[in-house]
Amino acid sequence: MGRIMQVLRGGTLALESTNRPKVRAAEEIPSCSLGFKKQVQTFWQGSPCDSWFTEEAPGTAAFYQTLDEHRYTVHPSLHKAVCFEKTRGLRVLEIGCGCGSEAERFARAGAHYTAVDLTNAAVSITQRRFQLAGLKGRFVQGDAENLPFGDDSFDLVYSHGVLHHTPDTARTIREVHRVLGPGGRAKIMLYYRDSFNYQVNLRVVRRLRAQMLRTQAGLKVAKMIWHEPEEELKRHAELIKQDPGSYLDMQNMLNRNTDGPDNPLSQVFSRESAAEMFHQFQNVKTEVMFWNPNWLPGVGKLLPHAIEEKLASRWGWHLWIHAQKRNLEFTAQWTTAQTKGLETRVLAEALAN
Repeated sequence: MGRIMQVLRGGTLALESTNRPKVRAAEEIPSCSLGFKKQVQTFWQGSPCDSWFTEEAPGTAAFYQTLDEHRYTVHPSLHKAVCFEKTRGLRVLEIGCGCGSEAERFARAGAHYTAVDLTNAAVSITQRRFQLAGLKGRFVQGDAENLPFGDDSFDLVYSHGVLHHTPDTARTIREVHRVLGPGGRAKIMLYYRDSFNYQVNLRVVRRLRAQMLRTQAGLKVAKMIWHEPEEELKRHAELIKQDPGSYLDMQNMLNRNTDGPDNPLSQVFSRESAAEMFHQFQNVKTEVMFWNPNWLPGVGKLLPHAIEEKLASRWGWHLWIHAQKRNLEFTAQWTTAQTKGLETRVLAEALAN
């Protein structure tokens, strides 16, 4: 990670000053949320998403190539979920750009791409990717709970595995709705509460593993079973020894066993809670994807692909929400119907009295 910070400090990855999106006045956010969000920002500033999956020098062509190879091997259904080829000419906003894997695909497909991320690290690493590839895009450091863009600015808002890391996810969905133009679409991935990972792996298996990590022998066995970096396992062991009760708290189990032992916040959502957050949208659809073979140590990698796909569609970790902002005509009709309904109820109540 020190190499990444060295690249960022080099001054070669400054944000673009041209074609900046229209900036809107920031709304007030509670101070408690800001303090929590600062922890989230600090964590991801030091660990841009996926950057830990390569040993190549940050900001080099090999760095991005190896990250993409890993990402699309682990997430083979991502292209199908996003449909990059259908974004030509669209104004696309990605919330949480990581190291820019999807960013490049949007740009190559002909989208007018904008990235916004809470950290300068992700924005800079993604912009560097675009510089190397000769691609055009806009890059903004900003908060998903208070997007720095005007109303109706985009045709598509995309976010993969990001919005469950912010304290007020529901607020980010309202912001997504606001910046989308009439008829615009949202494609958002959140962690799924009713997944095998959450209900079995985190609630049961990882709690049992925590007991193993109390001893050096148990740590070695855990490394053989789960094939995780020894440094991460040792960090888990430290946290367990510091405060066993706190470590085993379900919220902390979720935080520390999703994106690293020092991850300050992760959240999970059901289909119902996701639908509630997207109540302003129409044509809301959900689907579940992504199965990690390591959730079944010893046998997970032996499962046929067809069985793995079935497990992913029912018990997968990624809950995708596809939704559309109502177009102006539909919104006007809906508002009129609501108004007439209210007038009818008021008149009925008046006559009853």
